[in-house]
Amino acid sequence: MAAKWGPMWLVRIAAIPLLLLTNLPLAFARESPESQSKQLPEVYLVGVIHNMHFESKSNYSLIDLQEQILSIHPDVICGEIAPEAFDQPMEGYFPPEAAFLAAMASTWKVRFVPVDWRVSYILQKKAEAEEPSSVANRVAQLDSEFISGIKNFKGVSIYDYFHSPEVLSLVDKKFEQIIGENTVSDLAAGNWHERNRHIVENGLAEANGAKRIVFVFGASHLPQLVRQLKIRGLEAKILPRCFAPSDNQQFHNQVKARWQRNLDNLKAIRDGKIVVSSDAMQKVRNSHRIQDLEQALKATTIRTHAP
Repeated sequence: MAAKWGPMWLVRIAAIPLLLLTNLPLAFARESPESQSKQLPEVYLVGVIHNMHFESKSNYSLIDLQEQILSIHPDVICGEIAPEAFDQPMEGYFPPEAAFLAAMASTWKVRFVPVDWRVSYILQKKAEAEEPSSVANRVAQLDSEFISGIKNFKGVSIYDYFHSPEVLSLVDKKFEQIIGENTVSDLAAGNWHERNRHIVENGLAEANGAKRIVFVFGASHLPQLVRQLKIRGLEAKILPRCFAPSDNQQFHNQVKARWQRNLDNLKAIRDGKIVVSSDAMQKVRNSHRIQDLEQALKATTIRTHAP
């Protein structure tokens, strides 16, 4: 997302086919209930704020994010990149902090797995044009409350705001009681419920055998990820802040190299120099990801040696 105090959390929920509600990961489904209980991993959720990480007023830098994740001591980080885009030209279409995690995970001796899912551009735009005004108006009222809360927040770090029970409840109310009741609105936000179902299923499948998993996604995902994990018998944990805020934007050189590669690829896609699908082309040309990566690179100071 662009680095503005805006309603980055505007997202929707769709219906889940009943059959999928009991679709446990294969590694768990074949075991007895007693064995499943013993083998179920611990799952943690950490919300991110995309390019707002580069704003000093957030007091939630990517180095702070790193500290929060490392305090959990995960085996696996599930990140906001679609598997088919990972380490490919479209990777830059996904948030810069996801590429940061992918670049750094091996230095932390943690495995990064890309688990996101996205609906087609045309389907989403069609739904946006047909979204009922009655839903949009109710959403706007909650947006106003949410944005006001950000502007008036006086706490230590914006992490505290986005992870507070009150804000998570507000987000969940929006998804379940307003947007989640309308299929068109759900599609207008990228088929939100289906997307989060895929995120959890992809993550549990790829993290098979892990004892401790952390999903690191936009903070607006957290309530729905909690719901999707609970359906599968997993109680997600959302921890209070475990870092003292730092304005440090000093990154390892592999992070800048990955961002620069992703930026170059997106520009080449935009200009028709890298051949991609029509859907991918439209997503790149109608997003702010090129500007996001430029901002990330501008904010970056390079650290060439591991700590």
